[in-house]
Amino acid sequence: MKYLLLVFFSFPGISSSQLYAQQQTENVIINSILDEINDFNNEQYANRDPHKPLGGPDLIRFKDRYKFNLQMLDKLTTQIDADTLKFDDYISWELLRFTLHNDIQNYEFKEYFNPILSESGFHTNVLWRANRTYQSAEQLEQYLTVLEDLPRYFDDHVELMRRGLELGISQPLDGLQNYEATYDPYIVDDPESSIFWRPFASKPDEIQQEEWDFLQSTAREVINEYATPAYENLKLFFENEYYPKARPDLGASSIPNGKAYYEHKVRYYTTLDLTPDEVHEMGLNEVSRIRKEMEAIIADVGFDGSFSEFIEFLRTDPQFYPETGEELLKEASFIAKKVDGRLPSLFGLLPRQPYGVVPVPDYLAPNYTGGRYSGAPLHSDRGGEYWVNTYNLPSRTLYTLPALTLHEAMPGHHLQIALTAEMETLPTFRRNMYINAFGEGWGLYAEYLGHELGIYETPYELFGRYTYEMWRACRLVIDTGIHYKGWSRDEAVKYLADNSALSLHEVNTEINRYITWPGQALAYKVGEMTIKRLREKAENELGNNFDVKEFHDLILSKGTVTMSILEEVVDRYIQTKNSSD
Repeated sequence: MKYLLLVFFSFPGISSSQLYAQQQTENVIINSILDEINDFNNEQYANRDPHKPLGGPDLIRFKDRYKFNLQMLDKLTTQIDADTLKFDDYISWELLRFTLHNDIQNYEFKEYFNPILSESGFHTNVLWRANRTYQSAEQLEQYLTVLEDLPRYFDDHVELMRRGLELGISQPLDGLQNYEATYDPYIVDDPESSIFWRPFASKPDEIQQEEWDFLQSTAREVINEYATPAYENLKLFFENEYYPKARPDLGASSIPNGKAYYEHKVRYYTTLDLTPDEVHEMGLNEVSRIRKEMEAIIADVGFDGSFSEFIEFLRTDPQFYPETGEELLKEASFIAKKVDGRLPSLFGLLPRQPYGVVPVPDYLAPNYTGGRYSGAPLHSDRGGEYWVNTYNLPSRTLYTLPALTLHEAMPGHHLQIALTAEMETLPTFRRNMYINAFGEGWGLYAEYLGHELGIYETPYELFGRYTYEMWRACRLVIDTGIHYKGWSRDEAVKYLADNSALSLHEVNTEINRYITWPGQALAYKVGEMTIKRLREKAENELGNNFDVKEFHDLILSKGTVTMSILEEVVDRYIQTKNSSD
């Protein structure tokens, strides 16, 4: 899974002429809107409070952005006749409309009062700064200024969450199991045992020893006086105020205007005009189909027992689990390189940017999923990263590792995201955009491609591939069940545990995620089913003229898009291909 927020309004400090040079659309009004968006962001960035280096929530700014988005959406939809646009300009128009509409809806549903998920939040989003490499005294001094701002930054979010509690907008308590793992590790007695000490553990070459001694001494004081107390106060807030007042009902439907909010989330994350009931039924059908595939494998291996007994065998037999984190990382790396060598059989165009295999950072691992992809800017000093979770090794199944690797690395997220970033002819906002139905649908489709690449070498690895597909099909049932049909946590856990071979630890972290992130889990299966349906359509209509490399390059050729745009891309391709013969 690619855990990204949609990157759109995020270009501070860059002029519009720099940003859109040679990357504009042909439509003057669209370019004007892109320039206005960029100028608005630059202005907000320039007017930020210099005493608040971390920024933070600001209700006035939220409202200003909302009003601005309404103006941009009105300009986009009233001053442009979409039917007259060239196709590439139409794609830009539709993606702008889709994004602006979503941001407007999120504001109107007051989503900003709920700034945490089951595994993360504003207080974990700052931790990456401790893992950066700082080379100069000036950089380290700026870092210390950020640490001094932590108490204020946390307090601003706490006030926002208090207001959310008053309005009935919060996460449900049952979705925050083990949430103390997101703050307890940063409450320390010794500043040198703090995660925030890491930049001071080793002296950069260009800093003189006397200056280094002063920086280390200052860092100890700052961690003791600002960083650690910030987490101590946050712990008190969560445990004395937030948990006791958090809403008791799991579903998003239980918050004010919750059914309409969840219906919006279904449309946003699937990018289709689907109802929760339609998605639920789609999930039930997929679960039934995949179950038959899994039962066929059980029969093929000659297992003497029921489906549930086979699942228990997979969850308990030591042969399916790594003994060390290093073993898990090495196996993931081996699979990744095996995939890399076979990609030219299915793809004509591959990204230039490399990627590596690394463990999930310690500060995220306890509540994190089995793996994620973390991208890197094209001109960064590192490549993309395929994160593998080495925490709680008895929950990390080796038979699902091929599917995970295909999804997170190649030909999944790294291929799709890096290739999009390298498309210099696309407007910049599209190169930095991420639509879940497309990105996660492609990731799940990449798991399917493991068959054609010959990656699943044992029946157990193939079963792992189906258990991952089953997992995503179950999401359609569980997410809609929780947020629209009043399911309990026990019902959700039982449904996922009974139908997949995920470890019980992963089952529970997944359910927490669905509870606290309504709708996002729907993107995977809906996106994958759309891509597979469009491939079948192209195969049927093109016959011997179908070229799988050409098809895959086509799917990725426009960057991240909605499912309706993708369908039109494929339809135009089929029409052009047929008319040229």
